[in-house]
Amino acid sequence: METLREEEVLQLEEELLRRLEERFTPLIQQAAADAAKVVMHQLRLDLMSHISRHEDTIRRLKRSESALNHIPHTR
Repeated sequence: METLREEEVLQLEEELLRRLEERFTPLIQQAAADAAKVVMHQLRLDLMSHISRHEDTIRRLKRSESALNHIPHTR
């Protein structure tokens, strides 16, 4: 009789775990997908900011180079 109870308990635990897995797997998958979207959005913003800084630096360097070309060379 004690063995039967242990088997019943094990079956109930397995059933409970299966139900929990069925219930939480889609929620966990959705949470992971949402987190990945947030990270990708932040990465895009960071890359755009990085590119923008380089474009600003390139513009400043071009202006400096242009200004240097207008300075007369005297000897």
